[in-house]
Amino acid sequence: MRQISLATAFLATAAMASPSLAVTNLIKNGSFEQGPAGADGFVGWTLINTPDGVPSQDQRASVINYNSTAQYPTSAFGESVAPDNTASASPDAVGTKAAYFVGDFSLNETIAQLTYLNPGNYRVGFSYYLTENGLANVGNSTFQATILDIPVASTIIDANSPSRVWQYASGVGQITAAGHYNTSFVFNSNQFPSKDIVIDRVFAIRTTDMADVIIPPTPSFVPEPTTWAMLVLGFGLVGTSLRRRATLQTVVA
Repeated sequence: MRQISLATAFLATAAMASPSLAVTNLIKNGSFEQGPAGADGFVGWTLINTPDGVPSQDQRASVINYNSTAQYPTSAFGESVAPDNTASASPDAVGTKAAYFVGDFSLNETIAQLTYLNPGNYRVGFSYYLTENGLANVGNSTFQATILDIPVASTIIDANSPSRVWQYASGVGQITAAGHYNTSFVFNSNQFPSKDIVIDRVFAIRTTDMADVIIPPTPSFVPEPTTWAMLVLGFGLVGTSLRRRATLQTVVA
């Protein structure tokens, strides 16, 4: 499979939602506003930073401030990131912060949380942005986004990906049984100085829109933080299986 640019790998990019049944964001701290800027700002999320053998060169995922030229971990190494300006269906207003995946030697760096849901259709999505200084790095990174077990993105970030432009990805899944459902973002630099990604306004809302995928029942349990790392691989395999059934998935030969 050849490498693909970021935008072509999303389930549905720039999709607009029809009127929803509720306007409450079911994702806790989906806009990363509840904690301080920095590597400890992921309130409501479990952060998994897999050791890679080069800890002195590895930067954890971090919450950064918009319009800041400060250094990591409160900004994108001096590059000012403008606020998200997409036509997102997120009920959250644009805030002052975003999440920054930047580790040049990160292996499966993950932020994750579980949400208890009742059956129904749910629209999910998030906004994303690529920094100019990140795209200047030689290595390509990989990025996978799953919201409520609905696969939204699985891609390689390469030199063809557009920089300094906010974009929006969305999809709709049908939840068939009550239970806990996973939201996770997984960044992998493949152990080389690699390209970065900024995300914001992660959301999930009830909707009357037709579902792109049907999500099977999941075990109704909440894992301890120490078990998240073992579950990351399993979530990825489930996402791969579901993507094959997604009607809006873009296929690249």
